[in-house]
Amino acid sequence: MTNSRQNFVTLIESYYMAVDRLDTEAIVSHFTADAVMAIPSGDVCHEGHEAIRATYVRRASEVDESFHGDFTHVVDTDNGRVATRLAARRKTKDGRSFDMDCIAMFTFDGDLIKNIAIWMSGENSLK
Repeated sequence: MTNSRQNFVTLIESYYMAVDRLDTEAIVSHFTADAVMAIPSGDVCHEGHEAIRATYVRRASEVDESFHGDFTHVVDTDNGRVATRLAARRKTKDGRSFDMDCIAMFTFDGDLIKNIAIWMSGENSLK
């Protein structure tokens, strides 16, 4: 792994591309086996591949369209940490639409996400 700003940005944006494709296995492949995904704004915490997989499988069953972008990344290459602000939009299969502002704090172990904490405005789709 190269601890470079561009490498971390590429990893994060690859993760969000998988989220937008609703590709659960690609999403999970971005995480360490013991990763923790917390959503403090929704009082939610998922630990490990199976819990993370289950939340994205459920999300994919409800979401028709997804967008994550307009990224602003602040990268700490020495410690493998990134803070990302982004826009998120989704349309559910029942026709509801959501526009949100999000902040995600990533900690990496090599090229994999070890921890992610996500603050989001609006309805949490990662319950």
